Amino acid sequence: MPNLTVIERFDHVEEFSALLGAAELSASTEWDESFIADLRSNFQRYGAHTYISDAQLEQLERIANQ
Repeated sequence: MPNLTVIERFDHVEEFSALLGAAELSASTEWDESFIADLRSNFQRYGAHTYISDAQLEQLERIANQ
């Protein structure tokens, strides 16, 4: 699947925001923290129009569910 925006992937932007917050709390490595910081920065800049790939979403969910 191509890169989609947050609003295209989630019914509500708050769902992505909550997932990002959960990942921030669960991050256990420097790589995880850097990855999440990059996503957070993009989300703050572009909001619901932030593009996220399947691989990025998979990593974000992995980190959030550790």
